[in-house]
Amino acid sequence: KKHSDRARRPLVGVLDGCTQNAETIGRVSGWNKLADQYGFYVLYPQQKFLNNHNGCFDWFKKKDITKNKGEVYSIKSMVDLAIDTFLIDTNKIFVYGLSAGAAMGVALLADYPEIFNAGALLAGAPFRSSSNSINGLISMVSPKGKTAKELAEPVMLQNPDYKNKYPRIIIFHGKNDPVVNIKNAYQLVQQWTFLHLTDTIPDSTIHSFEKQPDITKYFYRDSLKNNVVIFYEVNHHGHNLMIDPGEEIDKGGQTGIFAVDKGFYSTYWIAVDFGLINVERH
Repeated sequence: KKHSDRARRPLVGVLDGCTQNAETIGRVSGWNKLADQYGFYVLYPQQKFLNNHNGCFDWFKKKDITKNKGEVYSIKSMVDLAIDTFLIDTNKIFVYGLSAGAAMGVALLADYPEIFNAGALLAGAPFRSSSNSINGLISMVSPKGKTAKELAEPVMLQNPDYKNKYPRIIIFHGKNDPVVNIKNAYQLVQQWTFLHLTDTIPDSTIHSFEKQPDITKYFYRDSLKNNVVIFYEVNHHGHNLMIDPGEEIDKGGQTGIFAVDKGFYSTYWIAVDFGLINVERH
């Protein structure tokens, strides 16, 4: 039994943004390289053209983000199939999403908190920030002001009897994002710190993270001192995935649609935050 447990590997579900597909996000993000190096599986759900002509996950439709319905249920079923097919460590299942994929990723975390260990949300939006496509566009550009409790309630309503911990989240957002206003990231912090019974005051902050003057990394901890919310706030950065092409293990990704070389391999650091990679701290 011990041997079989050791053979079980983590799983990362990767959700692309609009106008991307599974192949594109796999190539630009560099997840496959890390999976090969560190021994985990990657799952790439892909939107159907018939569902959305821009290839976006329909995060703004209530029927697609409600527990056991629509697209969110379809993606959850893919995770279930992966568990049935491969030796998956069910304590280490993660989701990663960019833009519309991030907004769908937060729906997965909200609807199925018992399945996911953590999620990384890049240029995303809080759960149930919209109920239709028009509201979706408005909330991306100018989200309505809400209290942390108001933001968290729709999450709690998906699983009213849920008493366990919610998944950890890692947020990335550029301060100059012209597509999704960074206020959405601040609301994600509000939503998920409330769910983790903590507050929106960072417990620690690293300025110029990894010698990157534009990146500030904020940590929000629960009563057990666990980092339950991590927020990378990025100056001089728009609606893009940050990569750092190169052969070294802490470099990777490719430039492309919504992927820009900022000398910072965000996928690598997300894998570190997930706990998939151990980094020695000096």
